[in-house]
Amino acid sequence: MRALIVPVLLLVALPVFAATPLTFAEVDTDGDGLISADEAASVDGLDFDEADTDADGTLGVDEYDIAVAKLPPVTESDSLDNDEDEDEVAAPDTPSTPAAPPAAPAKP
Repeated sequence: MRALIVPVLLLVALPVFAATPLTFAEVDTDGDGLISADEAASVDGLDFDEADTDADGTLGVDEYDIAVAKLPPVTESDSLDNDEDEDEVAAPDTPSTPAAPPAAPAKP
């Protein structure tokens, strides 16, 4: 029974961790203390131009925190949608009524 507790807790907690936006330090990949437009592109839904309130071409910690606070919360279904392959083609709808069986050939 104890062996099942940890995996179950991980499955329950995973969506909580997946829904958390990236921290400033995680987005600032070059470690210069500022977030460039290229670095900000890794944050889904972040409008860099709107977040860059002083129009200096970078985001400071305050600008980033304010912009992330304005983002809509990420739901589990959003994270699942992002994992789907965009190249997949949806299967055609199946008819709601069953097809009629083929007619028997006419006898001569």
